[in-house]
Amino acid sequence: MDWNSATLLALAIFGFVALCVMLAISLLRQLPELFEAWRKAKGSWRGAPEPPASNTSTNRDSDD
Repeated sequence: MDWNSATLLALAIFGFVALCVMLAISLLRQLPELFEAWRKAKGSWRGAPEPPASNTSTNRDSDD
């Protein structure tokens, strides 16, 4: 094996590893959205009403 072949092989291996790392990072960034979509799909399949995602505060206005 000459130096040109070794260099091309090393570049190919490192490029493949970099591609795998980037794909893993993008998948891990999308996991929370994927879990939220899965939870909504299960809730709609069961017919359960979903709580509003933007209204998470516990403060309630009362008219007393």
